[in-house]
This record gives sequence, C-alpha cells and structure tokens, in this order.
Amino acid sequence: MPYPYKSEITFHFYMHPEIDEILNNLDLDYPVPSPAVLQNAARILDYMDDIYVERKGKFEPTAAESLYIMWNVEGLEFHIECLKNGAILYTFRKGKLGKMYGSANIDYFLLLIRNYLLAGIC
Repeated sequence: MPYPYKSEITFHFYMHPEIDEILNNLDLDYPVPSPAVLQNAARILDYMDDIYVERKGKFEPTAAESLYIMWNVEGLEFHIECLKNGAILYTFRKGKLGKMYGSANIDYFLLLIRNYLLAGIC
C-alpha cells in the first residue's frame, strides 16, 4: 500500500473556541501559554460545557504564562489556574466557611471538582 502524499495527511486538533479566542487576542505583554496550559484549560472548559452549568467567567492569560478563571456555581466559587508546568492550582469556596485549595494534575483535579460540585450542590 503506498504512503499518502503530504497533501493527503491531515491533522485534526480540536481546540475549544475560548482557547482559540485567547490565542487570537493575546496581549503583547503576555507570552503565549505552553501547550500543557492550553490542553488543561481546554479539558476544564469541556468539562464545564458537558455539565451544562452557566459560566460567566472566561480564562484570562497571566504574566506567569498561565491561564486563570473564576467560576461561580450555585453558591460555590472556584478559582482555577492552569500552570505552565502542567499542574492545576485551585481554590474552592462555599460561602465564607468552606475552603479547599491545592494543586493537582488535570485528571485528579477533574475528579476533585466533580466531587466538590456533587457535595456542594446536593
């Protein structure tokens, strides 16, 4: 079987529309975020879209080459930052009392946020 010509090879890279918007509107003061930052932010946005919860905040670039978002859901407040080393820095709050914070890889973070949402909303 012959190899395909270069013109026949296509790469399908899905990028969340919000990530695409960030890249197209980057301020010259901020460097382009690393691929790990972009992939983690896209996975978080996909998760938010999958659970159909209203989201008013958007990811914003920071001077530390990361992306940051604050997300409010049913009285819960989430501060999420995708760091350039691939970790997620997070703070979850419920009112003034409940607070959870730390850093984790993307898979563990998505598990944490799912459990925190289930415990906080129910």
